[in-house]
Order: sequence, then C-alpha cells, then structure tokens
Amino acid sequence: MFEDFAEKTVLATEKAKELALQLHDESVATGHLIYGLTVDRSVCLHHIFQDLNVDPDMFSGYVKSLPREPEVPNGPWNRHCMTVFERAKDASVQLGSKKVEPEHLALAVLSIKAGSCYETLKEFSIDPEYVQTLILQAMGFDPEQVPEWF
Repeated sequence: MFEDFAEKTVLATEKAKELALQLHDESVATGHLIYGLTVDRSVCLHHIFQDLNVDPDMFSGYVKSLPREPEVPNGPWNRHCMTVFERAKDASVQLGSKKVEPEHLALAVLSIKAGSCYETLKEFSIDPEYVQTLILQAMGFDPEQVPEWF
C-alpha cells in the first residue's frame, strides 16, 4: 500500500498507528495522521505548527478527547485516511515528485473537511488552507499550486 511513499512518510503513518493503539482506537483516523506528521522534527509541518504554537502533544491530547474511532473492515485505516493516501499520491504526481513525501501527505490530510484532524484544527483555530499555503511555500512552490480535489 505504501510502496510509492518515502521513508519519512511511512514513518509518519507508523507514528499515527502507534497513537491509535495508545488511545485504544480500533482504527487510524486523520487526527492520528496529523500527529504522525508533526512528531518528526525534520518534517516542515512540525516547524509550521511550532510557529503556530501547536506541538504534537496538543494534537494527541485533543484527539484523545474526541469520540473513539470505530473499527473498520480490512483496517486499520478509516475511510478518510484512505482518501488522504489517494490524494497524497495525486499531489506527488501533480507536484512532480517520484515519491509521496510527508508534505504531500500533509497537503492531503489538510484537504479533508471532516474527521478528527479537521475537528482538531478547528479547536486550535487553524485554517487548513493557510497551512497548505505554508507547506507549498516550504517546498518552493507557489501557493496557487495546491492540488484541486473537488
């Protein structure tokens, strides 16, 4: 499933699964993914959120307060995560990359307007589109190059 994903991107998904297990969730959701993407200090999303005064523990803490994610058939990824993975692959192609980098996964997870990541960002008053702009700028792209998924 992750054959086109860069090593750091796979690591982010593993950290997301670890958080889901730690919280006793039966599936991995977008809130777990955003945590996985922010915990690695070498990924730009970590620094973007640090500049916004949000650290990974704040994500994991708020996700813990949300209703538990139900088990999914053929788990562990819920439907929103599956959409994120497809969009991340699309983003890597549209932005000319051979691998799905953590930034592509971040752009994709921020595009989902439902689920635990979206609820967490709302709680912290963070505009997902603004963060997408910052990610694209960190990657050296024009903010208007954000992939269109709708």
